[in-house]
Amino acid sequence: MEQPHDYYEMKRKPLTVTINASKRLLSSTGMQSQPLPYLPDELIREILLRLPARSLVRLRKVCTSWKTLISSSQFAKDHLQHLTAADPSLSGPRVAYCHSGRYGFGDCSLRSLIENSSKPTEVVFFEERRHQIVIGPCNGLLCVLFDVGGINTYFRLWNPCIGLLTTPSVECGDFLSDRGFGYDHVNDKYKLVGIVIHMGEYTTRIYTFCSNPSKRTIQGIPFSSIKGDGKGVFVPGTATLNWIRSHAILGCLVFSLDLVKETFNEFSLPLNDPDDKTFFSPQLCVLRNCLAYCFHHEKTRWFVWVMKEYGVPKSWTKLAIIPSLPCLSNYHFHPLYIWGNNILVAVATPSRIVLFNLDNGSFEFPLLKPTPSIGLDVFIYHESLVSPPYPELPSSSSQIQLIKP
Repeated sequence: MEQPHDYYEMKRKPLTVTINASKRLLSSTGMQSQPLPYLPDELIREILLRLPARSLVRLRKVCTSWKTLISSSQFAKDHLQHLTAADPSLSGPRVAYCHSGRYGFGDCSLRSLIENSSKPTEVVFFEERRHQIVIGPCNGLLCVLFDVGGINTYFRLWNPCIGLLTTPSVECGDFLSDRGFGYDHVNDKYKLVGIVIHMGEYTTRIYTFCSNPSKRTIQGIPFSSIKGDGKGVFVPGTATLNWIRSHAILGCLVFSLDLVKETFNEFSLPLNDPDDKTFFSPQLCVLRNCLAYCFHHEKTRWFVWVMKEYGVPKSWTKLAIIPSLPCLSNYHFHPLYIWGNNILVAVATPSRIVLFNLDNGSFEFPLLKPTPSIGLDVFIYHESLVSPPYPELPSSSSQIQLIKP
């Protein structure tokens, strides 16, 4: 193979870089016995930004300077933004499910589940002594509702990748109905929105996770018409939580709550006819970082649409039509993630995970080990280095423990 014209020149005079100095070409005379120079700090940072969060947790032990860099909040934000924008698969997407029969939830690698779908995927089980429900994931953090016998109900944020949990907790004390968890990137605040029942009355509250957790009541929110399971869908980069609500004249609409301004807006869905009774189980999700809409048509096909430009109804684009298999025709599909040419779907009852190939229309049914029970709530979260606001030490006795099956 013919080498580039400067190949032998490069072999004779190697290009070297010295720390805290500008790049320059050095002569090979007297350089053969000297050790290789260190990389500049800026280049090291750029390399580390391209590694998965799980690898970076281990690399904190290399030296003090790496630990300081990787543990900084700015590096965590830059790392999350870079990996999500460049290649979401590098952000360590995980498939997790709340387990109806145990206090905790199962967790496995999305890459392993998809690339080795013919073999059972090993599940790690996160177990807690108290009953808890995962309200939702955001930026690698999970918002967890703890319920101690219905007497002491409170929320905490937890990052499973780095093992940190918020303190203090945000107390609720009332029954939580419709809810959602998301990130206000303008004020750098994580917020939980929920409908609570207090003395027989329904109230909409926004809980803010900070050094002194706060809660604020907001008025005029039409949560009484929310459809489905009541879980708000957070769309990355928009600071919005989204639900589907019914309207007497317009049919179904997207109800959007802005976490920055704490105001709401509404916009239309695709193929929405209030007089058409062939639409079943409408629901929202996030696919490719875009708001997505899924519904069952005549109980024969599932339609999946994505909104390429958030808040602009004209940008709704049909993504897929998934046929209903006889064994799954009466159950709810919930699209979770798109990996290559596959779309991962959770089926509520019976609890199954399904892979649908967008190219050839084939189905696969990955297995989890151990096999979960029925009644699962499946979700996707991305591993990150983002620390919960004011975390407690990982060694705390109240930490959620990692127990492998």
